[in-house]
This record gives sequence, C-alpha cells and structure tokens, in this order.
Amino acid sequence: MHSVCITFPINNQFWSVVPSLKTLRSLRILSYTDTYQSQLQALLDRAPYLYRLDIRQELSLPLQISLFKYNNASVRQLYLQKYNYQFNEKECDTLTHSSLGVQCEILSIKVKNRESIIILVKNMINLRALHIQCEDDEYSKYLSLIENVNESHQTNKTNKDELIQWLKDNLSS
Repeated sequence: MHSVCITFPINNQFWSVVPSLKTLRSLRILSYTDTYQSQLQALLDRAPYLYRLDIRQELSLPLQISLFKYNNASVRQLYLQKYNYQFNEKECDTLTHSSLGVQCEILSIKVKNRESIIILVKNMINLRALHIQCEDDEYSKYLSLIENVNESHQTNKTNKDELIQWLKDNLSS
C-alpha cells in the first residue's frame, strides 16, 4: 500500500485490516481536528517511509495547533492548501520551526498576506518548491470569479508579474 486517504476518527478495526504502513508513501487526511492528534501521530509513527502528508478540512475551523507538533522523519512534502484555513505570519513562523516544517521540501499552503510568504521562504531551509494561495492578493477574488473568461488572462498576467516583482524586491535582501 503506497497511498491512503483517511477520515477521522479511525475505526478500531483499522489496525487489524492494515497492520503495517511500512510501504506507505502518501497519506491524505480528511476532516482533521486536534481531537484526533494521537491517531494521526500513531499513523505517522507506523509509516517510516512516508514522503507526502496532505491534510484537508472542508469546514472553516480555527487553526488546529497540533499541526505544529507532529513528527515523522521522512515527510518531505506537506500539502495544507486544501485545509480551508489561511495561515498568518505568526503561524507561518511557528510552522517553519516545527519538525515537519524544518524538513519540508515542498509546501502547499494558503496564507493571509504576502509577508507570510517571505517568512516561509527565509526560514524553511530545505524548501525547494512553494505553492501559495495568498488572501491579500488584490486581484485574487476577482480572478477566481472570472477564471474561465478569456479577458481575465491579461489581468491575471499583470497580477502575477506584480507579485513576482514584489517577491524579487523583498527576497533580494
């Protein structure tokens, strides 16, 4: 078994059906809350070769603090973009100092503002790729409404160019 998608809580029979997760490379968690912290850590402890962790949440909930407490030495890809939460600067800083954040090479995340991007890039020493959705991007809501309309292409390109220039200016120091 290389990939698993789990919705919490885990049924007690799960471990009799799936006694080993030694070949697991990708884990997708649905409907995550702090309530299931011990169950998720138990999964991580039994998956020594886990490479990708994807945590999703459909409901809009406050940040689940346990996200910063998990340990698994092999996780290199962390997908939080479908978590239904925008991380602020302080939360991004906390993530960068967490066990999963320190070893993360590929991060997918929603942030509240551009300054959060700078925090992630400057503090995540192993980061190779960053997929960001930024809430304060002035055109993002407009673009999402007209995403499939041809006229949006030029506006989208201008917005991306402006963001790229802002990142160059702020990351050059």
